[in-house]
Amino acid sequence: MNYVIACLTLFNSGTKDITVKARGKPICRAIETVEMLRRSFIKDLEIKKIEIGSQDYNLLGKQRSVSTIEIILSKPQSKY
Repeated sequence: MNYVIACLTLFNSGTKDITVKARGKPICRAIETVEMLRRSFIKDLEIKKIEIGSQDYNLLGKQRSVSTIEIILSKPQSKY
């Protein structure tokens, strides 16, 4: 819920686009945040772009890969 409140605060302060990023296990939390925003708070929220990928890193001499997601959200501006 803290992430949802942070996004709502940004939109209410005039930010047009917000990027929600996550790596690894917290990816599900990022998706839940976006869905909660869309279903409960900002019905006309637009998902402009979703990018998925992976990042490689070296952990104690072993090559590892972690999944990433980036979701760009846009709140349509009021016409009045």
